[in-house]
Amino acid sequence: MQCGQEVMRVSTAVNIGGNVVRYGFLSDFLPEDDTDIACLAKYHIDHVQFYDWSYRHDTLVPPTDEFTDMMGKRNSLPVIRKKIAACHEHGMLAMAYGAVYASSRNFWEDHRDWGLYAGEDKPMIFIGTFYYMDITSLWREHLFKQYIEAVERVGFDGIHMDTYGEPKHALSSMGESRDLEQALPALIADADDAFRKAGHTPHLIFNNVGAWPVQATRNAPQDAVYMELWFPMDRLRHLREAVRMAKPTDKAVVLAAYPAPFRTESSIRALYGELITSFAIALCGATQLFLGEKDAVVTQGYYADYAKLLPWQAAKIKAYQDFFVRYQELLFDPALKDVSLTHCGGDNRGFACDVPYSVEAEPDKLWLTFREDGDRKLIGLINLCGNLEDSWNRGKDKPTLLENIILHILLLKPVQNAWLATPDEELGGASALACKCTQTELGIDAQLVIPRLDTCALVWL
Repeated sequence: MQCGQEVMRVSTAVNIGGNVVRYGFLSDFLPEDDTDIACLAKYHIDHVQFYDWSYRHDTLVPPTDEFTDMMGKRNSLPVIRKKIAACHEHGMLAMAYGAVYASSRNFWEDHRDWGLYAGEDKPMIFIGTFYYMDITSLWREHLFKQYIEAVERVGFDGIHMDTYGEPKHALSSMGESRDLEQALPALIADADDAFRKAGHTPHLIFNNVGAWPVQATRNAPQDAVYMELWFPMDRLRHLREAVRMAKPTDKAVVLAAYPAPFRTESSIRALYGELITSFAIALCGATQLFLGEKDAVVTQGYYADYAKLLPWQAAKIKAYQDFFVRYQELLFDPALKDVSLTHCGGDNRGFACDVPYSVEAEPDKLWLTFREDGDRKLIGLINLCGNLEDSWNRGKDKPTLLENIILHILLLKPVQNAWLATPDEELGGASALACKCTQTELGIDAQLVIPRLDTCALVWL
């Protein structure tokens, strides 16, 4: 207060844990700016992936303090240890990147019988650099040894078990068929067991690239079910489909959805594209990996080529992340089941709306998501009006403002309380909604009026 006048109002949120994983990344490990961990904390990150921190994919811990990795990036082991300590000071888990089947050419040359092959004398190679290794061979024990050394010698809490999506099938050095969908779940379970036998609490996150093979790996022991999404899973509706593929499980779900528009499109379109994507993911009860370093976002598979956010972009994204933490008890309540496709439209009269809408994220419409548990209802509103395509990885124009939207909800008894909250206004605070209840032949038609919708909002009753 100044002279009796309010001069500023601010708001934030506090991450108090729960069955949610908020995943971020680091990829710069040189003695430069050391405020990146505090910046991650600002966004409520609680798991941090140390991307490409290692000496070699087959020899994780470097032989010297200063070294260059397989992609030519310079790293410092003392800096890595310092950043791990900073993560711990902020209550974050430090996860060491460790690909499950990648080795250098030199390592493969010395262990050809551990490799994966596309045919006789045809080793499988990723981007001409990483040689695929057979996770059912002696490579498996070597890999676990590397994981344990990363924890014991460097100080990490766990491992980000990366994959490249391919191969799905391969041949051993002896020409035997290898089915990766069958082999990968056992690999995760055995990694968990290796940590326990070494006296460590296991913290593992496995990368299901393109959501494959999540239905085989989702029940394996890990901190979260993690899926990296690429074409053809690039439509907004695929975000919900990916989360559904991770169920049934009691684990947190993380979608690695990398917003390319921060690299390829205008700053305003990149921002609105990301706001819509992140809100859609939260409405599914999942989180998104895209934030890292100091106010930066990953826009492609190689995290080190991240994009820096402009200050006004960072402020808006933080407001949305605050909102997801603040309303965690609603967004991440597994009892609130998504009934969008069964309770709205056609003969389904559970929910309705008076403006052009879609439950499948159709372009230029109001995208509605409906979740319920008995008398508890949660409605997500995402404004796609004015945008003529539905890719989550394309930028979006600022949506056309919608005003006085009328929602209809079929109930068996009058509404006790209805609330509206949006990260776009009033610091994300909730406001009461007036409700008009009319008796019909199927029950009570509760009418709620949403005064205005900029981009995204929640309604619950």
